[in-house]
Amino acid sequence: MNEQTQMPNGQRIPNGMLQDNYPRNMWWVAARSDELTTKPMLRWLLETPVVLYRLEDGTPAALYNRCPHRWAPLSEGHVTGNKIICPYHGMEFNTNGHCTKAPTQTMMPKTAQIPAFTVREAGAFIWIWMGDADAIDRDPPDVSYQTDPDWTFLTGYYEVAANWVLIRENVLDLTHIAFLHKNTFKQDDWITAPDTYMDGETVCYEQEFDLAPLSPLFCAGMGLPEDKPIKRTQVGRMPTLAISFSDWNVHDPAPEAGRRSDFIMRGCHIVTPAHRGKTHYFWGAAFDVPELSQEVATKTKNSVIEAFDEDKHLLEKMQAQIAADPRGMDFLEVTLGADGAGIKVRQILNKKLAAEGRSIT
Repeated sequence: MNEQTQMPNGQRIPNGMLQDNYPRNMWWVAARSDELTTKPMLRWLLETPVVLYRLEDGTPAALYNRCPHRWAPLSEGHVTGNKIICPYHGMEFNTNGHCTKAPTQTMMPKTAQIPAFTVREAGAFIWIWMGDADAIDRDPPDVSYQTDPDWTFLTGYYEVAANWVLIRENVLDLTHIAFLHKNTFKQDDWITAPDTYMDGETVCYEQEFDLAPLSPLFCAGMGLPEDKPIKRTQVGRMPTLAISFSDWNVHDPAPEAGRRSDFIMRGCHIVTPAHRGKTHYFWGAAFDVPELSQEVATKTKNSVIEAFDEDKHLLEKMQAQIAADPRGMDFLEVTLGADGAGIKVRQILNKKLAAEGRSIT
């Protein structure tokens, strides 16, 4: 490529997708609540091996997953009371990461201590703070609807071989739905992008649509036929980099006798960095309809998975090509009008990293 044709670096606001771009001083999701038991489990979070478990009283806990003696993974051990026991030599650790017993000797090794992480259980998930515990200045985002009996909450999980920012930008870019998901979402009126704005630290958008059939992904959950024109308003919020919501506010102008006319489907997109170039992606689809039938729940979940498989496939192809290309991030990146929310993601990311004394280029 000669000097005349060389592409400039168009990423004027970098997203750091090929490097460690993970803010530590914030809440990330470590696991679904129903994943955690007294049987310890390993999960890589922010390029860190973490052992997650519950004490016998049900309290969640998280430690660095290496015993300080000979580095055995504590996730291979077991829980007794409020202690986790190393499988190698029986050393016991409390939730602060302090060794409270070394059975092979009488003297307690004072240096036998491992990092402990603050965890909170909120909604359907276990949240973890992996930065400075003294910097915790808020609770995890409000996700109480996920366990509200007046809602039906469906959820799923992917490990995606792509940086978390690619997923975060993807789920806030609504215009790709009319193209990448034309055969699944079938919501082809999503050509124009909503205006985005900040409400404090929350990225927001709102967009109204004319009468049109609802995406078949969500008709069954609302008991609507797939060919019936309805009004809908899309309302999106990203209260933190870890989670965003997309509410499908649906109004049926001509409901059948005795039927509701208004429904909400709340999409939920949760991303947590795992290894470099890999992300834990938890998704949720919640209907303000209690106790959907198993048949409808299964049909809806399978349809969502079919659509999200399309995102996973393309994002992994993007990550792999960008990582393998010698130009890396040094290539033209064009920003369109629909990228307003994604640009705000990058601005928030860079601000958080700067506050932690880090930066991406």
